[in-house]
Amino acid sequence: MSRLKDKLKVKSLKWQILLGFLIILVILLVTMGIFQYISMKEYLYEDKRQVLQQRFHNLDFNKLSKENLDTITKTEAMEVLNKVASKNIRASLINKNGELAYSNSERIIKKDDNDGDEDYKEIDEKKLQKLKVPIISKYEYISIYNQSGNLEHMYKVVQDEDNNYQMVAWIKVGELSSPSGLIQISTPIQDIMDILARQFYVDISLSIFILIIGAIMGTAIFNRTLKPLYRITNTVEGIKVTDLDTRLEEKNGQLEVDRLAKSFNIMLSRIEESFEKEQLIKEKMRRFVSDASHELRTPLTSIHGFVEVLLRGAAKSKDQLDLALNSILMESERLTKLVNDLLILTRLDQKPIIEIKKEDINGLIQEIQPQLKVLCQNRKLHLDLRDDICAIINKDQIKQVIFNLVQNAVLHTDKDKGSIIIAADLERIENQKFAVLKISDNGTGIPEKDIKKIYDRFFRSETHRSREHGGYGLGLSIVKAIIDSNNGKIKVESQLEVGTSFTVYLKTEN
Repeated sequence: MSRLKDKLKVKSLKWQILLGFLIILVILLVTMGIFQYISMKEYLYEDKRQVLQQRFHNLDFNKLSKENLDTITKTEAMEVLNKVASKNIRASLINKNGELAYSNSERIIKKDDNDGDEDYKEIDEKKLQKLKVPIISKYEYISIYNQSGNLEHMYKVVQDEDNNYQMVAWIKVGELSSPSGLIQISTPIQDIMDILARQFYVDISLSIFILIIGAIMGTAIFNRTLKPLYRITNTVEGIKVTDLDTRLEEKNGQLEVDRLAKSFNIMLSRIEESFEKEQLIKEKMRRFVSDASHELRTPLTSIHGFVEVLLRGAAKSKDQLDLALNSILMESERLTKLVNDLLILTRLDQKPIIEIKKEDINGLIQEIQPQLKVLCQNRKLHLDLRDDICAIINKDQIKQVIFNLVQNAVLHTDKDKGSIIIAADLERIENQKFAVLKISDNGTGIPEKDIKKIYDRFFRSETHRSREHGGYGLGLSIVKAIIDSNNGKIKVESQLEVGTSFTVYLKTEN
């Protein structure tokens, strides 16, 4: 369990940011510490080097003018070396072969030679012996000897025999072009090492302290910064199917979090819309299955009933036989029409690719005019057609639209006083030209509350549910599906006891 918590903590955004922050802080502190350490080291070394260089000004170069330092006497050499030596500084003569000629390591130091004691005093020779003269290899001495210039800025840190660090500086003796040797002075730098060690420990302590403070403050700041994100997380986790109308606060004072909240709200809106559509589709499907079952059961029940009548002996009577057979035929035709309409709607739901091209609307209406007159029976049929009206359509489908709309008008108008008008015209809407097909009647009209439902499958208003009007409520559903597949639009206007007008808008250009 603890491993799982540790794993989740590592994957947490807060801990990843905090870890990154601490890593950057460590890098900065290490970089600053190294820079400060190097700067201080160079500064202290340079200060010590200048002290050594000042010692060279006490030299008497006239006594060192011989071509070879090997010929100089010990007394002469020590007299020169004592000028630059002190209790913390040792001086040596190096010949041009890179060998140590003389050193003042055994000398008793006087006040004018030391580093500032108030009185003359002698130094115990044992203490003097503790300060060893650092010796480097012949190769290194010869390399220094062959360098150009007087070696004023040159120094080196080496270890003596006791592994103590000392700073060593050199100056050439004689002509710079052909010197007779080198004078080497050295001094211990343990004081510098101690200062640098103290500074190192101080830097480490301060860095640890800064890291602890940074971790505490970083955690507090990140908790505060990520608080809106936690709030969004808690809100989203608590949203259920019944809470899809919940929205997140979009003004949190943080641009990124505000954008995230806005994106979540957009997503929630889409989910809510999709869920409502799904619920609506489910309800429509439930109602469709219920209505389809009811509509299928009605003719099947009639057919079943008449078959039973015939089986009981009604077939012996010619009148009863004719009535039963005619009823069975009528109900089977109704059943066939219902199944065909359902098949048409199913194909249209699958959005098949249909062939559309430019067709003459007037010619199309005139082709089916005889069938329309038969359909209207005693009702008056008026054609109000404008010349040269073309649209990009599927001809057969638009014919079916006209049949369905006219049949719908026939069902809701008086047999003798009914009047149906089919008009065709051109109309420009939003800089686009449309062919307009309008079918109007003087029937019973559609209640305002039912206007939005008329394209639903099996929908029939309460006033039109009698068998006298026939139909299953699929005609207008087919019309709407066909118009959509032809990239058109349909609009309805109706007034009770006055009449209804369906207006179809069809594109004249692709």
